[in-house]
Amino acid sequence: MIKNIVIGIVKKPNVVKKVNMRQKVLNATYRKDSNTFPEWMKYEVEILNEDGSTTKIPAYGKDLQDALSRVVHDKKVAKIEKKTKRIPDLVWVVLWFGYVLALADYSMSMWQDNTTKGIIFVSGIMFITGLTLWAKTWFRQRNIDKS
Repeated sequence: MIKNIVIGIVKKPNVVKKVNMRQKVLNATYRKDSNTFPEWMKYEVEILNEDGSTTKIPAYGKDLQDALSRVVHDKKVAKIEKKTKRIPDLVWVVLWFGYVLALADYSMSMWQDNTTKGIIFVSGIMFITGLTLWAKTWFRQRNIDKS
């Protein structure tokens, strides 16, 4: 036999639920078509920040939805970039060489003649690593504020 079930909602007095405000788009206006890419458009997006201030940023895309998704993607990339910049360069180098040495160990275990191919492989990886570190240093020096 089925009995009547009463579902009750218990309200707790004096409980305040704090909700963090997220960024919201207040206004998006179409500016112009792109000259270099004919299918793309430029929008100006006004965003309400968490602290209540507003900012206007340009957004590019094939339509408004594409432009807004690119803005969201750029915000996520900036957030991740802040976290990765705190990691020292030495840690990235150790991780890189650990990955490369594991890959080299695996690949050399499958070769018959390890000496010549191994030397060429390791020297090529060292060249690529040196080139990458040189490019990173060069870009870092160019992006220093001149003021």
